[in-house]
Amino acid sequence: MKVGDLIQSSAFVGQHGIIIEKRHPETIEGSWYHVVWLKVNHNYSLSFSKEWGRHEWLRSHEIEPRDIS
Repeated sequence: MKVGDLIQSSAFVGQHGIIIEKRHPETIEGSWYHVVWLKVNHNYSLSFSKEWGRHEWLRSHEIEPRDIS
């Protein structure tokens, strides 16, 4: 995955976003992706405070590429 890719959450249906930054840490966990969510799934947003700005850092197993063709 790369910056600009449209993705979907691996855990929540209807949770789509765009990768805006990618980091390659020197850890075994692999790359991290900074994602801005386009639509916040109701069940997903309940786990965050009202201050959550619809963006977060995620690992590759938490997101999947979204096919828009």
